[in-house]
Formats: sequence, C-alpha cells, structure tokens
Amino acid sequence: MHRPDLRPLIFTVALAGACTSDDSPLGSGSTSTTTGDGSTSSGQVPTSGVDPTTTGVDPTTGPVDPSTSSSTTTPVDPVTTDDSTTTTLDPSTSSSTSTTSDDTTTTSDDTTTTSDDTTMDCPPDNPLCNIPPEEMEPEDHPDGLPTPLPGVYDDQGEAPLDNGVRALIGFPTRNRANLEAKVKDMYDPQSGSYGEYMTVAEWMSGHAPTQADYDLIKAWLETENFTITFDSSNRMVVAFSGTVADFNDTFKTTLHICMRKNPQQGNPPFPVYCTLTAFTLPKFVADRTTGLLTADLPADVGVLPGEGGTVISDPPGQGAFSPSQISVAYDVDDITNMGHDGEGQKIGVVAAATYHKKDLQTFWMSFGITRALPTRVQMMEPVITRITETMLDVEWSSSMAPGADLIVYEGPDSRNTSLVFTFNEAIARGEVTVLTDSFAHREDSEPKPVRDQYDHSALMAAALGITVVSASGDSGEVDTPCSSPFVTCVGGTDLVTNNQGMVLSETAWFESGSGENKSFALPYWQQGGMVPATKRAVVEVALAADPAHGYWVRRFGNWQVYGGTSFASPVFAGVVAVMNSYLESQGKPRMGYMNPQLYLDPQVRASFRDVTQGGTAMHDAEVGWDFPTGWGAPRAKSLADAWP
Repeated sequence: MHRPDLRPLIFTVALAGACTSDDSPLGSGSTSTTTGDGSTSSGQVPTSGVDPTTTGVDPTTGPVDPSTSSSTTTPVDPVTTDDSTTTTLDPSTSSSTSTTSDDTTTTSDDTTTTSDDTTMDCPPDNPLCNIPPEEMEPEDHPDGLPTPLPGVYDDQGEAPLDNGVRALIGFPTRNRANLEAKVKDMYDPQSGSYGEYMTVAEWMSGHAPTQADYDLIKAWLETENFTITFDSSNRMVVAFSGTVADFNDTFKTTLHICMRKNPQQGNPPFPVYCTLTAFTLPKFVADRTTGLLTADLPADVGVLPGEGGTVISDPPGQGAFSPSQISVAYDVDDITNMGHDGEGQKIGVVAAATYHKKDLQTFWMSFGITRALPTRVQMMEPVITRITETMLDVEWSSSMAPGADLIVYEGPDSRNTSLVFTFNEAIARGEVTVLTDSFAHREDSEPKPVRDQYDHSALMAAALGITVVSASGDSGEVDTPCSSPFVTCVGGTDLVTNNQGMVLSETAWFESGSGENKSFALPYWQQGGMVPATKRAVVEVALAADPAHGYWVRRFGNWQVYGGTSFASPVFAGVVAVMNSYLESQGKPRMGYMNPQLYLDPQVRASFRDVTQGGTAMHDAEVGWDFPTGWGAPRAKSLADAWP
C-alpha cells in the first residue's frame, strides 16, 4: 500500500551495536526432551514410549518462508465435534487496522520546501504531527532478537524480502516505583493494605501505559506500512505484522534466518529471525516503550484436526505418579478431605497450541476425577495443532484442583511473539487467581528486553492478587520467566513414594533449573543473608520432576511417562488453588504474590519439607533454603495453616 515518506520529517533510524552484554544465546546443558510435538518448553522429559507423529504443522519447525506457506493439516482420526467452551480475543476489537492510500496520500500541493525548511500538512488527528524535532533523533535501544552464534544460532543468510514478519513492541509500567510500594504493602501482614488487591480498572488508571502513548506508537507502525494485529488489554504490548522488506527499511537493519538449536534434546533446530546488529529507535519511540521485543516468522496456517475415539476409563496402573499419589505426597488430600478442592478459584494455563479433549477426559475418568471442561481462549492467530506440553499442563493442573475453573490461554505456537503476548494477556484480563507457565527458556538464551517484559507483566499480576508460578526449567540453570522476582519459581525433585503416595524419599533433581539470575536485583525479601546471592536467586519451592520417577500423561490415545519441571509448575498451581479455597473459607485473602511470605514469615518457611540431599552440577541441596529446591517441598495443609 502507499505510504507518505514521513521519515525525513519525523525520525532517523540508524544501526547500533549488538545486544546488551549479558544477552548470550542459549548454551548447552538442557536435558529436557519432547518427541516430535514441536514444543519449545524446557520442562518435559519423556521416559518411555515413542512419540506418535502429531497431526498439524510443527509450531517450532515451520517453513522458512511462511509468507508463501499455505500448509494445512489433515485429521487422521474420524472427526468429532469439540464442544469445549471457546472464546476468542477478536482482533477486530483490538484496533487492528491498516492505512490505505485514501487515508495518507500526499501530493506535491501538500508540501512546501524551502532552502532551509521542510514542512508537511498533517491531519489534525495524526499524533505523529505533534512530535518535536528533538524527539525525532535516533538513540540506542536494546532489542529482543538474537545474534548468530555457531552451534546455537546458525546463520543461514539474509531472509527473503517478501517473507512475513510478526513482532511485538513492549511498554513499561507507568509509575512503577509507586506500584512496587503499593504491592509491598499489600503483602505485609502488618499493613492496613494487606490482602487488598487492585482491580484491573484501578491498575489501568494508575499504571497502564497511557492511551496517547500507545496510540502514538501504533500510528508510527502503521505509517511504516505495518498492520496492527493484536492489542493487549493492558496496553503493555502491541503486536504487528509486515514484510521483511518493510522491517529492514523501518529499523535500518537486515533480518537474517538463523537455525536455532532446539532446547529439546533429540529434536531438530528450527528457523528464527536474527540480526547481526541491534537497532536504534527514534527518541519518541524509545522513551515510550521497552523496545522491540520479538520478530518471528508468521504463525503457520491450517485447520485444527478433529478428534476421534471415545472417552473411556483406562487406568494405567503403577509405574508412574497418579494425581492421588501426588496429592498424598504433598498433603493436598488433608485439605480436599475437608471439602476444599479449589472451589471459587480459577487456574490459568499459558499454552502454545492446544490439547486433546478426549485424552483429557479419559485421564480424569481413569483416575476417578469428575470436573468441568476447561475454557479455551484464542489469544492470537488460530491454533492448528496439539502439543504434549499443553496436554500435560492441562491434565495435571485440572486434576490437582478439581473444584477450580480452568482457563487455557492458547497462543498459536511456542515462539517468543506468541509466548510473551499470551503470558501478558492472561494476566491483563484479570480473571484467574493462579497462572502457570511451563514454557521455560534458559535465561541467557533470551535477550534482556524479553526478560524485562515478563517482569512488567508479572508485577501487574502481583498487584491483582494473582499467583504466577513457572517451571524453573530442566537445564540446572536459571530460566525465564522464573527469573522475575514477581514469579514464584518451581524447581524439581526426585520423589519416591509407595503405591498410596506416602513419601519414602525426596532429593534435589540434578536438572532443577536454579541459580543466581542475570537480570534482576536482589529483592527485599531475599536480603539480609536469606540467600547466598547478590541478585535474585531461584528457586522458591520444588516438587517431583525427575523422569526416573515420572508422571502419567494421556496423549494421542496412549499412556506415557514423562518428567520435568513442566509438571512441577501446573501441579503447584493446583495446590495453590486448593490452599486458596481453604484460606477463603476462613475469611482470609488468597495467597496472590507468594514470595514475600515464603521468605519473611518463619512459620511459613517451617511448613515445608526440607530437601537436604541431591543437587545440580552447580549447587547442592542443603539444610534450609538452597538453589535447587528453595525452601523444599510444600506440605499443603501446614503451609495454608501457617499463611497469615
């Protein structure tokens, strides 16, 4: 489409140096694996069986040139109707617009040029016209794109100019220091504000990016020939799309295609966009945003296949953990036996793609669980495939708290554009009390703007009284989004029980993602010698994750055994929902942002089963807090009774 050449009048974009010094790409060490489903989560490790081929387009290994792709999926099962409730974030309500030539055409009559001045008639409703000259100057700003590194991000050369691009620009929390002070009071039992969480409207009024700033950046993107595809409810992220040619032209860079080493061992690398250099942004853009967060190949196109088969009771027997065994092992049954099973709570699951509804129902029926189906929410482009990570997250979070409602926030795939937007939007909607995210990535493989944006979103969750839990990853090192101080980071153990779930032993799992983070300062609740670190240290708690003693998963009509912190996070989310229902029955507020109480309340700390044996290659388990297991394994009834 036609666009006026506003750049000489508005801004100059120049190339800058590489990404900030602490943004090294993905290193070796992750031992988590998947088997052909395309998930890029680092929290699932299969231990038995061969993964059957999944239908649909692999969300992480899609074609290098999706702009010309019209791949579709064909169901291999007889098609049946999926009657689970589905709601959609409608881009038509997200100001998803493009600019046509009728809106922007400039003729020679509109422009007057003199020897020392250039001006242009500007529509009165165009916010770009109000930018003063000094804000048009470029300045350095970090971006969220990786740079090539042999063996990790292997450069395949320049991306074709007609390739599509989908990308995110982020925004900071307004009045952040003020919000952090409010949040600190909300979680101080001695404060009159304890447990008085904000509403979404209150947060938007005081801390959302202004509508004017948000609209200004969108207007700039549209002027540069991009289409706004999705707005975030809290104005923290805007999604846009265009071509590589327009991207290169706007940001004065050259996108390359890199084959990224797959975080899942045994799976092939997949294509991502990368750059040899970072960008600068016009000052008015840099001042109002956290910068360019992501730039990915477009989501694959197709149709989600229908499901065949029937829902049956098919108990798998011994050989892996069942929900009842895990409930006993972590004393959740002591609460559910009192009649509190998560009633009144809503668990949110950050998902890439979706799950098999009939496998989910068979899982429940086989373990004697009766509950309602989840609500599926389409967050961005349509979902066209099902992956193991989403299946296990839904099966286990729903089974630990059968009385809680479950909302599955489904992004189209597991690239960063989908994951960052979905994580933020799941919080921005303000409708859940607990949110779990198992799509963990090594912190040093994610550029700092990505880590920071997760943190902005997690801070909003804390203000709303939402508990955000995340898998710590399976690399033995720190992962994102766990590194955020506003996320409760869930590590892994090797749990051994008898057939009823009584604990025989529990040690730190050698792959439990843990350590001192690179991104965030030591939070107030870890200061005073609480942890042996000078920056934010993870983890907070730990649950069963070792695939040597793994979990049952129902997928594609079969039982398989998996492990990883991908289980620990959704299991703990269910545990939190059960504890919340118990607390609220006593007139207490729900837990919300857990970390201050986990560290500062001696009774809360004492409620955990301390894990003192085992460790990772870098850190051993010890008496009291340690890196691989935090305070240890939760004992739900004791923890809830100790909670203020």
